[in-house]
Amino acid sequence: MRDTAFRSIKAKAQAKRRSLWIAAGAVPTAIALTMSLAPMASAQSSNLSSDAVIGSIAQGVTDGLTDYLKPRVEELPAGEVTYPEIAGLPDGVRVISAEWATSKHVILTIQSAAMPERPIKVQLLLPRDWYSSPNREFPEIWALDGLRAIEEQSGWTIETNIEQYYADKNAIVVLPVGGESSFYSDWEGPNNGKNYQWETFLTQELAPILDKGFRSNTDRAITGISMGGTAAVNIATHHPDMFKFVGSFSGYLDTTSAGMPIAISAALADAGGYDANAMWGPVGSERWQENDPKSNVDKLKGKTIYVSSGNGADDFGKEGSVAIGPANAAGVGLEVISRMTSQTFVDRASQAGVEVVASFRPSGVHSWEYWQFEMTQAFPHIANALGMSTEDRGVECAPVGAIADAVADGAMGTCLTNEYDVTGGKAQDFANGRAYWSANTGAFGLVGRINARYSELGGPASWLGYPTSSELKTPDGRGRFVTFEHGSIYWTATTGPWEIPGDMLAAWGTQDYEKGSLGYPTGAAVEYNGGLRQQFEGGYVFRTSNNQSYWVRGEISKKYAEDGIFAQLGFPTGNEKLINGGAFQEFEKGNIYWSASTGAHVILHGDIFDAWGAKGWEQGEYGFPTSDQTAITAGGQTIDFQNGTIRQVNGRIEESR
Repeated sequence: MRDTAFRSIKAKAQAKRRSLWIAAGAVPTAIALTMSLAPMASAQSSNLSSDAVIGSIAQGVTDGLTDYLKPRVEELPAGEVTYPEIAGLPDGVRVISAEWATSKHVILTIQSAAMPERPIKVQLLLPRDWYSSPNREFPEIWALDGLRAIEEQSGWTIETNIEQYYADKNAIVVLPVGGESSFYSDWEGPNNGKNYQWETFLTQELAPILDKGFRSNTDRAITGISMGGTAAVNIATHHPDMFKFVGSFSGYLDTTSAGMPIAISAALADAGGYDANAMWGPVGSERWQENDPKSNVDKLKGKTIYVSSGNGADDFGKEGSVAIGPANAAGVGLEVISRMTSQTFVDRASQAGVEVVASFRPSGVHSWEYWQFEMTQAFPHIANALGMSTEDRGVECAPVGAIADAVADGAMGTCLTNEYDVTGGKAQDFANGRAYWSANTGAFGLVGRINARYSELGGPASWLGYPTSSELKTPDGRGRFVTFEHGSIYWTATTGPWEIPGDMLAAWGTQDYEKGSLGYPTGAAVEYNGGLRQQFEGGYVFRTSNNQSYWVRGEISKKYAEDGIFAQLGFPTGNEKLINGGAFQEFEKGNIYWSASTGAHVILHGDIFDAWGAKGWEQGEYGFPTSDQTAITAGGQTIDFQNGTIRQVNGRIEESR
């Protein structure tokens, strides 16, 4: 994710070169039309919806020309995964997992009843006051992706600064992931390996998840870019009671006039090889009419409607332009189509007595930097429609006192809130994290995945208490850690962030922390037979049922982790001890011995153990165990050693060498 809508100039140049190969074909027609029609488009003339113009330009969006719109494939940062249980959802719908990329950015993986073939991801950007007002509900702002939507994450978080822009605002930003060429519609049938039923998923499955599991107040705005702009208007006309605001940024708001079905069919074939007949059936059918924004505009009466588009004129390098590179041919032609169809929609709305806020720019093409700009221009209208207070639209804030001192280096970014009360102290949210203060600990700022994990655990109200350090680099240079009143959280890129209770931290410390053979924690401490167990890269740390902490490592830890071994041995009563030729560790009911030649094996306290001890343990006649002690059919126990076997049969010891 990035702080601006930057797309590399090199990538734009490559996209432009891709488009130029058809210079002898149809696209010059689109370019010529664009050049001649752009001035007329700025006059917002409804004559621009001419069938001939649309049909000509439509020919220029085939054969990979919309590739330039595909967001860069960028994986979301790995985060802690939780498994929320949300009651009251429709049958067949559940949240499989919630992955916290940051404390304010969560990625839901959802099992859909409408599209059960594969889980669906939805990104949520949480409101500014999500943590400071834990009982409050918030409005939703949906942002739909474009024709070239990818499965890794929303183009909005790859190509724009939506995450940073909304960080100081009190709304849940909802970003469906995927849906290439779908128009977020319910398709007539399967096609190209997909069975799209996006509208049902969004309105009947996702909406209840947000309402019941993520503190939505059910006031909603729906927006989208390009294909998503068309979908936003269509979904709002089909479900007018769900949305108070609908916004289209460079959408196609006339899908049925002559030339537009050809354009849509060409676009779907270009972006993934889809058949438009599988989407809405044959051209001219009732489904096409149902999904024609201009034909259904009367259903939006009373809503706030925002429609924006450029006119296809390349304004790169001109004063006031947001363009980050020269336009390419496809971007010019697509924006001309958007402008013409959006104007048709606005004209039809006027005839129906439906008010539209139209932002028709005097220049601009079909590209993400313009949509980022329109996002900011639309927000005041969104906020008005959702009844957001002045305070909820942004905040005037400043750090003070000890927190101001803790964030003085600027690493935390700008403040998003003023100080607010938390259990036993104060907290303040910043663009890059959160600062905490208590009288006992002072103030420290936390960032990134460690801050997200701390927030997930409950922050200062959790067993960790308050931070006693900022984020520090580990001595081995591989990770980061923060110390707290009652433990620490350690993070690496491969293991993630995990909290370690103070007593178990001390036991880990006897092995030189992360530099020792145990390495970094790979999971949280979990309840285990009346104590705790925490897994590390090279073993475990245990808190026993009598509150003693010990580590178990290497081959001994692997043996101890085998099924049934804990029931035989109980908790460790000490750490591993090195001996001549190997190592051993003592447990409540026996020991595990290891050597390089024999491996790790269990021997239990009792008559066999005593008989072996009488012969000098592992240094004596029998040597190291070569098998685990096991029961024998005749009634008793047996174990093999390097130099013999010891059995106990009916209470009698038998030795053989």
